[in-house]
Formats: sequence, structure tokens, C-alpha cells
Amino acid sequence: MHQLWKVASVYSETQLAECAESLGKELQLGDRVLLEGPMGVGKTTFARALLLAMGVHQPPEGSPTFAIAHEYQAPIGGMVHIDYYRMRSEIEIEEAGIPAYYWERNLLVISEWLSSWPLFEKQVLGSGRSWKVNFLFHFNNADRIIEIKKSE
Repeated sequence: MHQLWKVASVYSETQLAECAESLGKELQLGDRVLLEGPMGVGKTTFARALLLAMGVHQPPEGSPTFAIAHEYQAPIGGMVHIDYYRMRSEIEIEEAGIPAYYWERNLLVISEWLSSWPLFEKQVLGSGRSWKVNFLFHFNNADRIIEIKKSE
């Protein structure tokens, strides 16, 4: 069960980065960070800011939509950013070796669009501490609401 950890109204990329930095202070190896929200709401920008907050010195490579996963080294250890947007099936997830990031290596995993695969998402959520970061975009006033929930 996830409990509300933080809610933030975000109007700028600077505020988005500040929200990512506050989450980064709480993260540890083995955590799963699930970024969810509509296309263009700021998930990849948040992931880049989170990587920087975690001390990743190489430039974040943007969304791994085409590569599926990008790996990074941070002071706390290995991190991986996975984008499930172009995955076509849970079989493809298995064939791409994605489960190894969660169960064979001690990594901090950031994912986008994992909810597209509910059975796999359920396995991920049941395998360690997770953070669900939900992005809502209000088109009438161009602000984003970021809701972060945590499980133990």
C-alpha cells in the first residue's frame, strides 16, 4: 500500500527539479521510482533532474524511449532509467532482459509508463520499496500537480 509522501504544484522546470531533488534525498539502492502521467507532462524532465540530484555526473541521455533503458553510475551505486512506452508485450519485456534490473542487480530503477503492463507492475511493486510519482497537467493554467506516494 502506498502512502502519500508529497504533493507539489509545479509551474517551472526549476520547481520540477526542486521536487526531484527532495525525492532524491530519500532514495536508496533497490528503490523503484514509477513515473506516471500523460505524454509531455514532464516525466523525462523529472527523471533527468532526479539523476542530477543523485549525483550522476555524465549528462542524462533523455528519454530511453528507443533504447528502452539507460544505465548510470551515481555515488550511491547503479541506477537505470527504463521507458516502457514502446514495449509491445510482457514477453518483449522479458526478452529485453528488463527483469534483471529489478531482481538480479541492486539498482535504483526509474521507470516511465510501467502501468502499461499491470502484471509486471504488480511484480515490481511487490519486490521492494517503491515510489509512485503521478503527474497531472491542468491545461487551463499550465501547472502540473505532482503527487508522490511511498511504500515500504
